[in-house]
Amino acid sequence: MEDSFTRENFISLSALEKLSGNFEALGFLWVLREILGGKSEGVINLHSLAESIGVNIRDIYGFIGQLEDSFIIATHAESEGRRVKILISQAVHEASSFSQECSDFIADYLRKHNISQGVSSHEQESPESIRTALYLGNNFSLLKDFYSAVKSTLNDRREFEYSLNDANIPLADNGRIVSFANGLKNAGFLSSYSYKKSPHRIITAQVANTSEAHRFISGGWLEIWTYCRAIQILTGSYSCVRNLNVMLPENEPSEFDIMVCTRGNIFWIEAKTSRYSAYIPKYSRIAEILELPPANAILVSPDAPSCEIQQGITCCNLGGFPQVFSESLNACS
Repeated sequence: MEDSFTRENFISLSALEKLSGNFEALGFLWVLREILGGKSEGVINLHSLAESIGVNIRDIYGFIGQLEDSFIIATHAESEGRRVKILISQAVHEASSFSQECSDFIADYLRKHNISQGVSSHEQESPESIRTALYLGNNFSLLKDFYSAVKSTLNDRREFEYSLNDANIPLADNGRIVSFANGLKNAGFLSSYSYKKSPHRIITAQVANTSEAHRFISGGWLEIWTYCRAIQILTGSYSCVRNLNVMLPENEPSEFDIMVCTRGNIFWIEAKTSRYSAYIPKYSRIAEILELPPANAILVSPDAPSCEIQQGITCCNLGGFPQVFSESLNACS
């Protein structure tokens, strides 16, 4: 196949060459936008791109991975190269297709099932906390041990050390753990943080003594991740409400993590970071009150299987949630 991505094809290449290939992922996003010529989607030969601008192909894939982790782009391989789609960044943390009609539908639905609706206790997260939540969720299998070390200090907020050598973290994965720790620090969730690269690759950190840090680390990050993933999957007109305070029948207070209304259907999603099975009896009872089928009552937890129905609740892990939610939406269309 004739290579169409020659040096002359790239706009402002000389400006990039001055950086000697040491530009960050967002700088690489600018490169992609230039190559696509204002379009939001197209096929790019990454190997030709790497050769043309003098950047190692492994670095190119690293930039692609970081942009995908942040939901800035989505890619998949094709015979001609890699198809790159630049996503709408607002879709990560805003319900841009919010429908007041759907919001009213949620209120009416709850009222018809003898559930009184209070106000949402959701507080707006900072962009840095959203990025950190997405980064943790998208790389959870790699970051879970370090995350557990951070979480274990929430009660006494003691300073702790985490050795990447002792944890047998490959050098290739070193950067992702350090990036996550930096994200926690930049979001204000760590009061102190340092990393010593040699000889033992040790992270020393302390959790900040704030309610925001406690809420995020104890499990709020998973709710943010699940909400953002749901928003990314939803299409058309919808509303999505978080942290909805409600009063169940017989004056039982509760809170719904995420309530979605779309296409005249209600979806209830809960996000729990541990011991998800302990919540199933309660959630099963609430699903019966709401008269929701298993596909519309979803419990997301890192410890859950990829997809399994338990007592009328669909339980899934982070890897399984996008498919579970997409299939549930398609079944209702």
